[in-house]
Amino acid sequence: MESVAGLSDDNTGTRFSLTDEYVFSGKYSVKVTPSGKADETKLAFQLSGEVLESWAESDLLKIAVFIPENTKTYPDKYFLGMADVTDGWSWVDGVFSETQSKRGWNVVTFKLSPKMKEVSTDGKYMLYFAFIDFDEGNKKVPMVDPFYVDHFVAMSTEEEKLRLYIFPMETKEEISKYNNDNTGAVFELSDKYVAQGLRSMKIIPSGEAIETKVALPLEGENVEKWIQGNIVRMSVYIPSEMSTIPTMYFLGMADVTTEWKWVGGVFADAKNVDKGWNQISFEIAGAMKNLDPDGKYMVYLAFAGFDESNQKIPLKEAFYIDGIYTEKTKVLTLEERMSMADPKIKEEVEKMLQMSDEELLEYVQRKTFEYFWYEANPENGLVKDRSTEDSPSSIAAVGFALTAIPIAIERGWISYDEGYERVLTTLKTFVEGRVEGKNGFFYHFVDMNTGKRVWNCELSSIDTALLVAGALFAGEYFEGTEVERLADQLYRNVNWQWMLAEDGTLYMGWKPEGGFLNAKWDSFNEGILAYILAIGSPTYPIPAESWDKILRPVYENYISCPTESLFVYQYPSIWVDFRDKEDKYANYFNNARVATRYNYLFCVMNRFKYKTYDLDIWGLSACDGPAGYKHYGASEGNHDGTVAPYSSISSIVFTPDLSMKALRGMLKKYGPLVWGRYGFVSGFNVDANWFSDQHVGIDQGDILLMIENYRTEFVWKYFMKNKYIQEALKKIGFVNKVSDYAVTPWYRQKYQEMISQPSEKVVIAPKVKGIAVDGNLEDWKGVPYNVVDEDMNVRVPGIKPADKRSQILHSHFYVAWDDENLYLAAQVFDEYVVVNITPGDLGAFYRTDSIEFYLDPSRANPEAGIFKLAVLPFDTEGNVQAVRHEDANPGPISKVAPEVKVASSKTENGYIIEVAIPFKYLGITPRKGLEIGFCHTIHNSNKRDAKLGEYVREHILSWVPVADVWARPEVWGTLRFSE
Repeated sequence: MESVAGLSDDNTGTRFSLTDEYVFSGKYSVKVTPSGKADETKLAFQLSGEVLESWAESDLLKIAVFIPENTKTYPDKYFLGMADVTDGWSWVDGVFSETQSKRGWNVVTFKLSPKMKEVSTDGKYMLYFAFIDFDEGNKKVPMVDPFYVDHFVAMSTEEEKLRLYIFPMETKEEISKYNNDNTGAVFELSDKYVAQGLRSMKIIPSGEAIETKVALPLEGENVEKWIQGNIVRMSVYIPSEMSTIPTMYFLGMADVTTEWKWVGGVFADAKNVDKGWNQISFEIAGAMKNLDPDGKYMVYLAFAGFDESNQKIPLKEAFYIDGIYTEKTKVLTLEERMSMADPKIKEEVEKMLQMSDEELLEYVQRKTFEYFWYEANPENGLVKDRSTEDSPSSIAAVGFALTAIPIAIERGWISYDEGYERVLTTLKTFVEGRVEGKNGFFYHFVDMNTGKRVWNCELSSIDTALLVAGALFAGEYFEGTEVERLADQLYRNVNWQWMLAEDGTLYMGWKPEGGFLNAKWDSFNEGILAYILAIGSPTYPIPAESWDKILRPVYENYISCPTESLFVYQYPSIWVDFRDKEDKYANYFNNARVATRYNYLFCVMNRFKYKTYDLDIWGLSACDGPAGYKHYGASEGNHDGTVAPYSSISSIVFTPDLSMKALRGMLKKYGPLVWGRYGFVSGFNVDANWFSDQHVGIDQGDILLMIENYRTEFVWKYFMKNKYIQEALKKIGFVNKVSDYAVTPWYRQKYQEMISQPSEKVVIAPKVKGIAVDGNLEDWKGVPYNVVDEDMNVRVPGIKPADKRSQILHSHFYVAWDDENLYLAAQVFDEYVVVNITPGDLGAFYRTDSIEFYLDPSRANPEAGIFKLAVLPFDTEGNVQAVRHEDANPGPISKVAPEVKVASSKTENGYIIEVAIPFKYLGITPRKGLEIGFCHTIHNSNKRDAKLGEYVREHILSWVPVADVWARPEVWGTLRFSE
């Protein structure tokens, strides 16, 4: 109802006007003002043209009617009549609706009679709507109060969509349960702009937060409603006076059943958002749809506006949202998707499947290259991050493009001059300062035209490294030209020393709003490429010893990354030829080969749980998925059936047989759904019936460059000619050596010593007569304490070690027992205790100041389960909180182990925690000489301005300071019972 033109009152004196105050769908509704005299208030309009084609297939007609809260007269009955006016006027038929009116929005349904469906598509018809009010004697009475109508829709019964309102935003009690996720926004009920019910929620931004957020609890019957839909919709009203319109709409979800755990998130397509009413839709699938009906979740809505430079800026004026609901729309089956796919793509895929391996690889490469040629700005060389209309540039994608272009020249896809000019233009853009950066580093994402930072992203060390790697390759290929000079200058401009942290590792990035990120490249991953470039820098080299600062955990027979995302192993090997080379730790080419085969086997072993995985469909890595972009990998809890096509194909240098099978397997089974304009799409998930329609720049580059290395070793050949790279490898200690192993024998032994040594630790628990759990250590006199100090840092990516020279952080911990309980206590010395967790936020205490005790009773009783206790010394109301965390029976102590006693107290220099655990929860009977596994860990933050619920952990100290100690009971120390 975007216009009142063509509306008739059918001689009842009714007046019609457009309004945006109460809108069910679209921008406007029609305000219907009765005459106050006619027994029936009527609205009529003509039906003709294309609309009649769908009318004949419809069974139902629905209209939305809004009845204001204080209305005295309003429709009790609704009638729909129809007349044929093709040639004269003749009555067709009429029906009453069975809908019962209520205050607020009503969806009035009319079931069309057979006569009303028998229309000629060339005819003309009038629809007459009569709105009737009755008094107590069931006599028609004239209406005097306005009401509103909107959204006239004809449909078949099969198409009928049911709106399941989850967050109606109708009462103060309801919105009191919502929070602003530390963004300072204020929420108020409003009856001014309403899309459902009688009220909406007015959101008043803080005017300071970059994003305005709403966090809404999802549990009980609302989870059931959520599961039934596949689309989440909400109505958003943008007032005309709003200076910055929110054009970013994000819906995220966390599982908070036992602890806070991220599920996923999706963005809405909001390019057409404007002032007035807007319908915002989110498609949900996979993990965001398949919820546990008994679970508890948090839904997060984030709104953001942007300035002319595409930078996020705070929203300042109020706007309105109303009626968040799910709607079930028809989801095409896999077979239907395949049958409806573009015939041209189907034909293309069929031709590809007839090609030889060499022809197929050539074809895939060429299609993939077209992304870098056509999704680039030829005026500056910037390349899109992904194949969406409004995508910014990713500087990493530019690095891949700089390497892709010489491949295209060699293969005859473009001329030498075309390629040279594009590379020259690109390098000039960066070297001449037309891309925003600092100290030679560039922002992760920049505007495709201006080169300015977008999305408040970070100055990225790894993405700059990928850019530089591509530039150095191009410089070697175009040796003796201006391109070589510019590539060299680009490299020389990067101040790696500025990006180096005090502990000798590289920061992941820097932001002008807060300085260096907490996260560092301190664990094995794709960051080793940045170290090679930084160590080899001719202008700002970092010490070669920084290479040794990288944590290299060994899993079985290879150095692994915890996420097991394949791109981690691929990216460094795109440019650096690690074949038949090793440092003292590993042969990194062989290491990637083993990791890739593990990824394949992981998929094969899980193929009966997930439809996507098969003997020829595999590859888990960072990519788009049903719940948004995620760092998928071959590790439990980090996969959901989503496969990244690039990951198996780009592994072709490591696993040529498996990669070719995957390439052909994907084309044969899902070809037209996983193949698009630029080759393979970014991800797909058969289990969720989800297929991406986008291509991602870095994925495209991975495919193109790795296939070329497999076919000709072209990228390796030119990149390894660079003298700075050769010098870096020499400084690090790489030697030429042919070997079959991934991890060197020396490091395998060294690592084994490192992880086995802590398990020799023993803590003695004396028997006592009983201890009062009151946060006081008086009862512990005579019990010796043990120490976790500032030297016992757990190496975790993004976590910095405690510096004993400048901070106080250690724990004196105690253990004791009697016939009923195991007693634990810790006196933590901490110069500043962060308190930022509310009483209802029970989980993930490691986000802030807290401690953990890990117990493994299975060493004494094989049938007993792990008991891991996480204790928050103080919530925001000063109370101690405890949960069992990632163990045999996780959850709040009050529910899963109610007889456990916990107490805390503040001290002048920290806090005290006391715990009593009945042995029945441990499944053991205490006695002298009994031994169980044990460890004590401290999580610490010193952030004095921590926001409620914010993740602020900075340090982890543990009695057994090894990586992932919480998940490795085999390396915990021993708790021995004594008299």
